[in-house]
Amino acid sequence: MKLHPFFFSLVALFTCHLGHCKVTSDLSHPIPMIVDTDVDLDDMVAILYLLKSPRGNIKAITVVGGGMSRWEYGAKNISNLLELAGRSHVPVAYGAKKSLSPAGSFPKEWRDEADAVRGIKLPQNPVQPVRVSASDLMVDLIMNSPNKISLFCMGPLTNLAIAMEKTPAIKENIDHLYIMGGVIVPPGNIEGRPQGFRNTTAEYNIFLDAKAASDVFNSGVPITLIPFDVTEQVPITKAFFDRLSKDRKTPSANFVYEAIKPFSKMHARFKDYFLDSLAAVVITHPEIATYRTLNLTINMRKGPEYGRLMMTKKGVPINVCTEVDTDAFYKIFLETLNLPENIKQNHTESH
Repeated sequence: MKLHPFFFSLVALFTCHLGHCKVTSDLSHPIPMIVDTDVDLDDMVAILYLLKSPRGNIKAITVVGGGMSRWEYGAKNISNLLELAGRSHVPVAYGAKKSLSPAGSFPKEWRDEADAVRGIKLPQNPVQPVRVSASDLMVDLIMNSPNKISLFCMGPLTNLAIAMEKTPAIKENIDHLYIMGGVIVPPGNIEGRPQGFRNTTAEYNIFLDAKAASDVFNSGVPITLIPFDVTEQVPITKAFFDRLSKDRKTPSANFVYEAIKPFSKMHARFKDYFLDSLAAVVITHPEIATYRTLNLTINMRKGPEYGRLMMTKKGVPINVCTEVDTDAFYKIFLETLNLPENIKQNHTESH
């Protein structure tokens, strides 16, 4: 995807010191992280990737109820996904049922598909979600970790905003926050007329809880944003689907095959993209992406641009992914899904 030249002129205007634009990670050790999700199928695909990646170490998965999946389905579906991946003991927690700033919801038919995992059968996990809330689990893990923890958020930021309000000290022990959400160059992905307006400038993960997103953006925690528009560089193509259909050696790879099968058949008249999956690969392989530091503010004024990310001189410096190596993404993604189980990590994840 070629980004609009207007984007780069704005980048030049609002970019901070070049040193802030470079993403560096110590890749000699797996990245300890908490994954926060609203449990769309692409979220599930991204989680499977991170569970397989030698560079990812998921400590817990927290579920937010105000996004794609409904509260009562999300955590159970994630728990069963972990059983599929052979990682049944990773803690899963129910999160907030409602947004801090309700603005609508995903279309009902999208939510119905997500709740039913689009008909894909998952094994039942005998391990139940934990009995503490998502925000409390976040606080406990972050405050008691000997090393700083990163977070990867793939839905509305309600859970994290609540955790930060409860215990502001967690900000000091968060290494990095990765967010899939927002849009830098519209259009976004809002359907219908939520709030009575047609909104072409926002993206659901920010729009559905703009207050939570604003609170998190202003928390002082280092943030890398993978916006909706950059994911257009990694479409679900028939060519990738054909590669996957011939090379799916693991239950995780087979789940991805089943998840993207409908889109491979509709590619000529309808496009979809690897949204959260791209963000997951960027976390483990930051070298495949190009970044710019943008000063971002979230529009909180009710109207047709509610939830829009705005570049302003007074905005918060956010590290934004602007371009990715498409071929490298597909290669890393497929190879990782087909890796054998990481036995050492399976045995140590509960300690």
